Amino acid sequence: MDKCALERARGCMTAAGLFFKPGAEDISQAIELGLRTDADPADIYESCTRRTTADKSVLAMTSLIIFFLVRDGVNVKKACMSAWKIADKFKDPIIQAISNALMAAEKPKVRGKLVAGFLSSKNLQDKLSLAIYLNLANMEDSFYAHMQEISKQPDNETRIMGAAFSGAVYGLKEVNAAGKPVI
Repeated sequence: MDKCALERARGCMTAAGLFFKPGAEDISQAIELGLRTDADPADIYESCTRRTTADKSVLAMTSLIIFFLVRDGVNVKKACMSAWKIADKFKDPIIQAISNALMAAEKPKVRGKLVAGFLSSKNLQDKLSLAIYLNLANMEDSFYAHMQEISKQPDNETRIMGAAFSGAVYGLKEVNAAGKPVI
């Protein structure tokens, strides 16, 4: 792993750890799996979908998004599109979560309805969509701005995934500079 990828990986884990609480082990393991940048993305996907949890597709997409953010250093949208391609090979309907998040970020006419649906749902797929949307939404381009918005979210899972994505994008230097957000 090169130095930049290592910084993104550390930022990812540090940011996700800010919101970790017992009961979120599946998501933290999926994030950790996504940090294996020498693995094949299809192997990461299959490893997650072999798990016994009900939300294995969400875990697989979280792992893949982290994988592409850290390994390739791309933005969240490109990481989501790369993860989409892997999931599409397996005909996984989870790609709808990415599609909804992208539509909410890019189409103001449907944003309100989609985001309201994400917020009111107890489905982990919708929490993934919200975590992606929060990292795609137009706001001040800083880790601190993203973490402020993420810390307002009611669900721990959304906060962990959203923080991990932001941490991977901004890396450890800015994560440490921002300090812990008020939760």
